[in-house]
Amino acid sequence: MNLLQSWLESLDYEYRILPSCTHYQSPRSSCRECIDQCPEQAIILKDGKPFIDTVKCTQCSQCIVACPVQAVEGFLPKRTVENNQLIVSNEDVISLKELLVYYQKQVTTIVFKHEDVSDEWQHMIKNANEALSELGEAAFAIQFNKAVEETEQTMTRKELFSFWKKDVKNIAKEMAPAKWRFNQESLNLTKYYPDHQFIEFSLDTSTCTLCKACEILCPKACIHLTDTHFTVAPEQCSNCSLCEDICPEQAISITSKISPVTPINYLLQENECTSCEENFKTLDEAEHMCHACRKKNELSFYNRN
Repeated sequence: MNLLQSWLESLDYEYRILPSCTHYQSPRSSCRECIDQCPEQAIILKDGKPFIDTVKCTQCSQCIVACPVQAVEGFLPKRTVENNQLIVSNEDVISLKELLVYYQKQVTTIVFKHEDVSDEWQHMIKNANEALSELGEAAFAIQFNKAVEETEQTMTRKELFSFWKKDVKNIAKEMAPAKWRFNQESLNLTKYYPDHQFIEFSLDTSTCTLCKACEILCPKACIHLTDTHFTVAPEQCSNCSLCEDICPEQAISITSKISPVTPINYLLQENECTSCEENFKTLDEAEHMCHACRKKNELSFYNRN
């Protein structure tokens, strides 16, 4: 073990919320993934932003895995991996996202030490295999091995990091000066399954005003507006719902659904406004009044009443 690795393992760390959290991007964000997944209720909204109570936090890592934009910094707990087999106990159920990431890292077999698998694990394996089927992959192989020892091939912080990152020198460049961090970006599930999307995106073209708020704030750069099209890259979306939350016209709807990638392209129309007679862009072919004039008319109506 070299000096750099020894030094990294000696460092302590605390979990924290990064500024990339959607609540930092907009007060309209409705995301509660880290709050809802925390078993210790150690995460609260403080001044509209998630805050981790380090006294209550047990560093279980559920918040790291749950965050759709990888905005929780910390470290995953130890896992036991041997010959591309994930060796688990009944106590700690690994999340669906983490299992799907492990699968793409060639860990395709789950080994239980005992045959009395808990209901929680059975439910998680069922969900994982259903997701893998939708992703065009074979199911996890399940094995039982009572002879597996707890100490055998258990990953230390260094080994787990090497499994995810491969190059310990890179983390020394990326980490904060006094902390050793897991690279939470490795839990961006969409990059492991580039031929599939994990959401269904819907846009109400009759109400969208092309204000570009969704394009500007999307953490994954999924939305692009050009002079001719409103395009969405659904395979990049991690379902943070920020675009849905901040849309002033409530024109966007996102639901969880696994399917092959289907590029989304909405054609922009150029119409002449019947009020100001200026040309304007719209997604609604039947719209013949620009957004500014429509708002003026609405304001005049409200003032008269």
